Amino acid sequence: MLSSLSIRNFRSILDMTVNFSFAEKKAPAGFRDSDIVFFAEPKKHVRLVPALALYGSNASGKSNVLMALGTFRDCAVSGVQGKFHPDKLHPEWRTTAFEATIVRDGKRFVYAIEYDRDEFRKESLAVDGTVLFSIDGDRRSFGSLATPSYPAARLEEIFRVECSTPLKKQTSSFLSVIGKRYPGLCPRVTAVYDFFNDGIVVLSENSIHLSRGVDMLAAVLEKADDPDPVRHAFERITDLLENLDIHINRMELSRRRIRLDRDARERNYLDVDPEFLTRLTSFQKEGDDIVLNTDRIRSFHQDADGREVEFDFMTEESSGTQIVAGLLGVFLAVLESGGVVAVDELDRSLHPLLLIELVRLFKDRRYNPRGAQLVFTVHNTDILDAALLRVSEVGIITKTLQDGSTLARISDFAGVGNIASFRKQYLTGCFSGIPFPYI
Repeated sequence: MLSSLSIRNFRSILDMTVNFSFAEKKAPAGFRDSDIVFFAEPKKHVRLVPALALYGSNASGKSNVLMALGTFRDCAVSGVQGKFHPDKLHPEWRTTAFEATIVRDGKRFVYAIEYDRDEFRKESLAVDGTVLFSIDGDRRSFGSLATPSYPAARLEEIFRVECSTPLKKQTSSFLSVIGKRYPGLCPRVTAVYDFFNDGIVVLSENSIHLSRGVDMLAAVLEKADDPDPVRHAFERITDLLENLDIHINRMELSRRRIRLDRDARERNYLDVDPEFLTRLTSFQKEGDDIVLNTDRIRSFHQDADGREVEFDFMTEESSGTQIVAGLLGVFLAVLESGGVVAVDELDRSLHPLLLIELVRLFKDRRYNPRGAQLVFTVHNTDILDAALLRVSEVGIITKTLQDGSTLARISDFAGVGNIASFRKQYLTGCFSGIPFPYI
């Protein structure tokens, strides 16, 4: 689980820490037996919230928080090329820095990077206060990772050859090289790499193709040795979709796969049926071959005479229904794996009651027994009156020229309790983070 995320000099954010701690002094009465997830406790005396809603005016920097998480993830699992997006209004800040505190398998990890347009300047990973590796320009320490098979000198060579350019600029993260290419060297490093690579999903908008949601959930089920992961993933998504009162009786998925033939002389792939490509949903690489997937998704409704009528899901169902279906696949995959999903404008094209139920998935112990977390930006305020989110789970983003975008959770404001009407207080400006328009 994410315990905290620190962001420095990324777009409108100069210096911000996103805190996921349960900030209330006392746990709610009966919390252990409650169906509601008030917090998860992945480590003794560490309580972390399952949801964080981010409110604020337009252009306050809400989306930049999620973009920062996604950029941090991309840097951690690959490198820094094309990922430098500093605050242009403060040119004196020359580097971007991220730091995440992660609690996983009862251990507290702190992973940090600092980089500029061309290279990593710093990178480090510590577990429970012990530094596993630290890179600061020419000063490097791999002592805690060294083994008889991989002494410090060999780790230094791995760093020089696999992380750095001939000009001695570090462009690939050491975390990704060890976690991906040497996974057995240090299970603790691999666990953090896997968390970034598989455990964090960032959606720049709430619209995602249902087939992608099916694929994401199927991938999680496949790791759990499910004998038919695609079919079972689709069934779980559609069962939940039907429960949300979308007026769909049932759904069917037909998947066609086509393997592309490669012209060895031209080193490219031959043409495929254009009609196939119009329904293309994903592709996979199997050896040297590319396999394309296309899905036909049908939904069935009941007409006025009680007869079943077939709809093409992607062309005849509403955009809101398609949004909910796609999100359900992603959410169920994250809930199944205990990961983190961040969604920008989660409320777009959604009825407020559907929005509440989607968030409730992460607050319901039946669906979230593994400590999955949802971070989302939102403008709809109905959810603040739904007795669903607590003071630790609502953040307000504000922005000034001097300080950039800043974040305060409702728990940071004095005198605000969980029985208060967050919506009324927010809309009257008690927490700031609202516009003051006039025409």
